[in-house]
Amino acid sequence: VPSASFASPPAGWGQLAVFRCARGRVPPLSSREAAADEKLALGTGFMEYRYQELVGGMAAGLVQDALLHPLDVLRARLDTGVSSATARSAANPATALWCEAQSVAAVDGMRGLYRGYTLCLAASAPANALYFGSFKASQRALGDTSVPAAGRDFIAGLSAECVASLLWTPLDVLKQRMQVGPTDLGTLGATRDACRVGVVGLWRGYFAGLAVWGPFSASYFAMYEGLRRAMGSGDGATEASARQSIPAGLGAGAAAALLTQPLDCAKTRIQVGAVPRNLGLLSVMRRVYVQEGAESLWRGGAARTLWLTPGCAITITVFEAVERLLR
Repeated sequence: VPSASFASPPAGWGQLAVFRCARGRVPPLSSREAAADEKLALGTGFMEYRYQELVGGMAAGLVQDALLHPLDVLRARLDTGVSSATARSAANPATALWCEAQSVAAVDGMRGLYRGYTLCLAASAPANALYFGSFKASQRALGDTSVPAAGRDFIAGLSAECVASLLWTPLDVLKQRMQVGPTDLGTLGATRDACRVGVVGLWRGYFAGLAVWGPFSASYFAMYEGLRRAMGSGDGATEASARQSIPAGLGAGAAAALLTQPLDCAKTRIQVGAVPRNLGLLSVMRRVYVQEGAESLWRGGAARTLWLTPGCAITITVFEAVERLLR
């Protein structure tokens, strides 16, 4: 049975009680984490979530969606093949992105580039909170093990994706159906469409999503933390600043986005119902390759990279700034 201990709240926090659970013993904390440990913490000693990390994740998700949602819309349309004829016949991903942006703006105006945004406001914040909170909790759980730093960051990133995808998958299923469907398709219509096979339809593509975003998150956090350490701001070193977080986030995000683009193309088609229900991720990739050519697997690459590269830099910078402010 987990043991629980209560500590006096830090000055200025009124009657806030600090709740910590430990299974056995609590791993020793670094100096960087000592102050944060005095604030609210939830969960067991193995996976402990801290409220400032959850709030930082929520803020990061909201800022990213507000700035970059149009690129996500274009990525989904290019990946699923519902894009305009000019975009489908474009010579390269960058040209396809530009042609599709012009097509959507001409037909629906700026509103067309923000399809599914209202849903993101409601669901993206808690999903990002769980994502970043799980990453930091996993890092702490592995902190006193013999796992090398890069391996620990890789595992923590993968763990974060497995947990957060429980919320992200329904969001992706509904959001992408709204992004590629008729302009008047709302949240209720997308939900009704997805649930034709039952509520389980909201989690269609969960494992396909893990096959895409699991390697993405694992490689992203491993590269990000490695770049930060190279710049002298990782694990026990000096606090990360925006000058370090932004370039590290940009570089890691761009590399991870490009590596997983073909997988994302197949995953998106599965989630919007553009392929038969019995096809898996690799089967969809093979089907696209045979029927449409390899260029179709990469057509959304420019949109995805332009969405995720600044997105990763923005979210990690906002997350660390808010988490540091609340500590």
